[in-house]
Formats: sequence, structure tokens, C-alpha cells
Amino acid sequence: MRISPSLLLSWAKALRDPGKAAKQLANLMQVSKLDLVEQAASAGHLISELISSAFKDGRRDAIEVLRPLSLALEELHSLLLQLPDLPPSRDLSTWRLSYVLASSTLSDLRAGLEKASSSGGLDQDSIKALSSLASDLKGLRAVLEVARALGPSSPAHMLLKAIKDSLPTKLDLAAISVVLAYAPEARKDKEAFTELLASLLEKGMIELKEGTEDGYIRIPEAAAWLSQLLGLSIERGEVLAALRALKSRGLVRHVDERSGLALISPREEDVKAAFELAKDVCKHARLRVREALFIKHFGWKPGYASAIIEELASRGLLVSNSNSWLPVSEEQAKSLLVEAESCFEADLLEEAAKLYQLASRLFTKLSEEAEGLKLELLLAEASYCDFMQVFCEALALRSSLRRAAISGLPIDIKDIDRLKRMIRTANKCLNEALKRLSKLISAAEGSEVAKIASEVVDLIDKKADKFKDLRAEVEGL
Repeated sequence: MRISPSLLLSWAKALRDPGKAAKQLANLMQVSKLDLVEQAASAGHLISELISSAFKDGRRDAIEVLRPLSLALEELHSLLLQLPDLPPSRDLSTWRLSYVLASSTLSDLRAGLEKASSSGGLDQDSIKALSSLASDLKGLRAVLEVARALGPSSPAHMLLKAIKDSLPTKLDLAAISVVLAYAPEARKDKEAFTELLASLLEKGMIELKEGTEDGYIRIPEAAAWLSQLLGLSIERGEVLAALRALKSRGLVRHVDERSGLALISPREEDVKAAFELAKDVCKHARLRVREALFIKHFGWKPGYASAIIEELASRGLLVSNSNSWLPVSEEQAKSLLVEAESCFEADLLEEAAKLYQLASRLFTKLSEEAEGLKLELLLAEASYCDFMQVFCEALALRSSLRRAAISGLPIDIKDIDRLKRMIRTANKCLNEALKRLSKLISAAEGSEVAKIASEVVDLIDKKADKFKDLRAEVEGL
């Protein structure tokens, strides 16, 4: 059997769950035309019983689903009677694949009907499931019509488009059938086989996390998984080649041949889960994100946890804070601001300045994705935090100069100049905040934005006299 490498790869890429599909295929017995006809007849008997029951119970909604299902099955049954028997060859021909799809579809139909019969009455979920099965029967009939036109001995891969268009629920089963049938031939082309293995690893071990929940592919395990899937003895070198191909696509970050480990690039669902956890854990301003959090919660290896943090940081979802990180979220920014206000009230100026600085960074980061009034509010909150950061630093420096004066120590004129610059900077930030807040309160009157803006103005009012006193004192130096 021969198939072009690109076509085989297109089948492999159509797979969603290679392992599950392979198990389904293994459980499907080689069926004959007579087997399929009998399966259809048995399903037809069950449908008749359900229709009778629905009539007795006055279930018009059930009858409206069962009648089209019965009609679709009758049309399929008529077509099955016209089909040729399978050719003697064991190759995966068009008809051999069609029989596999038909057997699977009819098995699903029988299971659905038996479930509906045993439930003691058709509920809405059963009706919905049977409606979907009617669509599958029509789709199978369309695929069989294409197969009949192609001829019983045509190669199975010629059915790809028909299955995609008419019977998508069986695409996985069809794809694994083709991949398993043509893999031995594909192995003769080293480059094509590498791409095939890479695609299977991507689907199973990366996307579906087959043995890679901690963020690493183990080369021996990958070889064993591929060998079991394909029914071939896959060598270590072939796995390494596939991993290098995945690395070139950006799906693997690093392959360590010595340790037999390959670090997976951060998976999208893992990035989202990590960010949600970071937001939840860091509701309190003093808590921070470190690798250990993700290692403990998700069971990731340190390398993968580090890669996740790097990815979050590169997307602007985390900001650094010494040797830890903070999630960029409005909740976190508000938490930092509340904590900063508490420190300021307690005269912990150094700590307060750091917290205001972090809050400002978060508000500024959040503003990059905002627009309209929300954008203006975030910038106003950032300006307020900038004002408070410099105000705290100025108060701390003023206290230091006072202590020096009382102790009779020399005062560096540069410190006085620096204090004056701080006051000018704080004044500028304050004016910027007030300007934005005033516009917001007028433009968004009665809205949540206006309410928050008013709350920030209240915070400023509480510090106004203290700042004016400091400004007047510094201007007099």
C-alpha cells in the first residue's frame, strides 16, 4: 500500500485523540455485510418499540425525532443490502474502512436506543442524543455512496473528504485506521515518518497530556506509547527526531538526550489555569507568586513551572517583584492599594511606597488593554499611586533630614534638592490624577466608574492637608 506523505500527515493531523481512537478500533470486530444488515434490522426493531411507547404516552416531541431516525435507518438498510462483500485482501480498502465506520455507527445507535428504552421514557437528553444519531446515519449513508462510486478495492484514504463533510463524529476512527494501516510503509521515508510521529506526540502527549501532566515528555515513555499505538517497535532515535521536529515548531522548548527528558512549551490551558490560581492566591497584597506555588498545586516540574511564569510575564500577566511575581489583575491592584493605604496610616512609609509603586505598575499594565472611561479611570488610579509613592518617599526623607538636624549632623545640600524635586514630582502626579478624576466624575455621572473616581478623590482629600504642609515646608528651605 502506498500513500503520499502529505496525505498521510493530513489524516494524522485530523486525529483528536489517537489513544482513544486506537482502542475503539481494536474493539471493532471484522464485520461482514450480513452483520451490518442484522445490526440495522435489530436497531429498527428497537425504534419501532420506542415509537409505539411514545404513541401510548402521547409524546409528540419524541415521535418527531424517532420518525426521521426510523426513515434514515430504513434508507441505510436498503443501501447496505446493495453493498458488495468485503474483498479478500486485508488491505485497508475503501470498503473495509466503510464497514468499520458502519459497524461503529450502528453500535452507537443500538447503545443509544437501549439506553432510551431502559430509561422508562424518553427524556430531553435522550431525544437530543437520538436526533444526533439520525444525523450520523445520514452521514454514513453519504459516505457509503461515495465508497460505492469509488469501488470496493480503492484505497481508504480517498474517503477523507467525504468523512470530514458527512460523518465528522467518526473522523478519529477513520484517521487512526488509515494511520495504522500506512505507518509501516511510511517508515521507509525517514522524514515523513518523523513528521508522523511528531504529529502523534503533539496530539496525544502534548495536547491530551498522555503522561506529561508535569510538563515533560520522557523519551522512553514516548517510545513505548508510540510503539503501542502504531503496533511497531519505535526506536529512541526516531523519538528524538520527532521531538526535534516539535522543537522547531515551538511545541517543545528543550530536549535533553542525557536525561531523556523534553520540556514542553507552556500549554494554553496551563497558562490560563496558572493565572487564575495566581489571582486567587494573591488576593491579599502581601502574598506573591513563586514557582513553588505551581509545583505544589499542579504537580509541575520546576522547569515547566518556570516556563509558565516566563510565558505569563511575556504576555504582561505577571509583573516582577524582587524574587517573586504579582498577577496583573484589577483585584490585585486594588488589594495592593488597600494595603498601601494601611501602611501609610500606620506611618510605615517605606513599605507603603513600595506597595504604591507596585499598584501603579498594575494599574498602568491594565490600562494597556482598556479603553474609554475605564482607561481613564485606570490611568487616574495609577497617577494617584505615583503621587502617593513619591509623597511617602518625601516624608521619609524629610524625617531623615530632621533627625540629622536634631543630632547636629551635617546636612547634604543634595538631599534638600532631591526633596524639592520629589515635591515637584508629587505635585505633578497629584494634578494629573485630579484632572482625570474630575473629568470622569462629570462624564460618567451615576456610573460605577464615577463612584470609584469619587472614592479616589476622597483618598486624596485625606492627604491634602498633610501634603500642603510638607510642600510649604520644603518650599521654604
